[in-house]
Amino acid sequence: MECTNVSIAIYALIAATPVNALAQASSDAWAFEATPYFWAAGSSGWARIGERTPAVNLDASFSNVWRNLDFGAMGTFEARKGRWGIIVDMIYIDLSTTSDPLAGGALGTVRLKANQAIVQAAGAYRVLDSPTTPVDVLAGVRYTHLDSSTTLSSSRLLPNGDSHSDSVGWTDGFAGVRAAFAWTERWSIVGYADVGAGGTKLSWQLLGSINYNVSKTFVAKAGYRVISMNYDQSKFLYDIKTAGPFIGVGIRF
Repeated sequence: MECTNVSIAIYALIAATPVNALAQASSDAWAFEATPYFWAAGSSGWARIGERTPAVNLDASFSNVWRNLDFGAMGTFEARKGRWGIIVDMIYIDLSTTSDPLAGGALGTVRLKANQAIVQAAGAYRVLDSPTTPVDVLAGVRYTHLDSSTTLSSSRLLPNGDSHSDSVGWTDGFAGVRAAFAWTERWSIVGYADVGAGGTKLSWQLLGSINYNVSKTFVAKAGYRVISMNYDQSKFLYDIKTAGPFIGVGIRF
C-alpha cells in the first residue's frame, strides 16, 4: 500500500541537517551568516514503526516524498568572532497522504500525517585561519523528533473510524571537520564530515559544495550531501541513508 511506503519515506527525507555555512576569514568583529537551503534527498535502508511491525526495506525517491509535502522549512545560522564560531541548524517538515479505499471500501480510507523536527547546535574552532584554506573543527549535539498519526475514516466495518498516534525523539553528540578552498575571490569549494552517537548507535555525514560570492552580502551554494543514521529501539527502527543535491543562499551581515 502506497500509504505504508510514504509513512516510512517521511522519516527518511531528512535525517540530519548540513553544516554548510562558511563565514569569512576570522577577525575581531562578529560576523553572521544565515542560509536558507533546500535538500532534494532520496533514502534507502530499513525502518520499522511499532514493536510488532516487521522492518520494511526502503528505497524512496525524493519525488515520492515531494508529492505528499504539506510544509517544509530549513536553514542554518552561523555566528563567528575570531577563531570561534557557533552554528545552529533547524529543520521542520510536515507530510500527509490518504490511501485508496480499503477492503473494497468496507474499511474506508487511511489518512497518514507525520512531521519531523531537527535542531542541531555546534561550537566551531578554526584550527587553520587562512583566507584561502580555512579549516574548522566542530563539536555539538543534534536532536531529532518524529510524530506520526493514522486515522481511519468512518466505514461500514468501523462506523466511528479509528486513530492512532506515536512519537519518538533522540539526541546525538557529534564531532566534525569543515574545510574550504577559495581559488578565486568569488569561487570556493567546501567539504564537511561528522560522526556521532548517543541516541543512535552511529551516525555520519558527508557534504561537498561549490560556493559563489554574488556580492559581499550574498553567496550562492550548491552541492551534494549524504547522511546515515542507525537508531534502533524496540518500538522504532531507523537505519537509513539519505542522499541528494542541495541548493542554498547565504546572507552575510
